[in-house]
Amino acid sequence: MNPQKPAISDPTHSPSYAEIETWLISYLAKLLEVDPSTIDVTNTFESYGLDSSAAVGLSGDLQEWLGTDLDPTLLFDYPTIETLSRYLADNP
Repeated sequence: MNPQKPAISDPTHSPSYAEIETWLISYLAKLLEVDPSTIDVTNTFESYGLDSSAAVGLSGDLQEWLGTDLDPTLLFDYPTIETLSRYLADNP
């Protein structure tokens, strides 16, 4: 299942921490078919049951949304929504 991806309306805009965090929460909630309010940004992606295949899919969709190349291992280096959002916001 590939959840619908929110798009950045302005491709020259670098998303903020909050925008990235919101995108990741929305993506994960749709993938897991849960309410976004149940997603804890400090829990690991693995704790939500994301296997390597799902992590690669998320990484690819995130890369497309951001319009930049991302290392496929990024979710292993930054294993929570909080840490990944912070890294991406600080390294546009």
